[in-house]
Amino acid sequence: MKTKNTLILIFLVLSALVLSALIGTITENIGFLKWLTWGDSIGFDTVNLDLSIINLSFSFYMQINVLQVVFIAAALLLFKKIR
Repeated sequence: MKTKNTLILIFLVLSALVLSALIGTITENIGFLKWLTWGDSIGFDTVNLDLSIINLSFSFYMQINVLQVVFIAAALLLFKKIR
């Protein structure tokens, strides 16, 4: 049962991210809805790990905006209600 709840939560959060990206792209050129796309990106640049045989490079960037925060909050509230 716990696995089912976890899968539902992951599905809701991923759905919220995809829908917010879609709606954000649609509303970025509409003047009065432009505030929904305000945001910033966080992360770190490339970190290299050279082990002589293997060279690994890591980087992480995440862009977050107002619409994503709203949709993730709605997904969490929906999860709480249906659980």
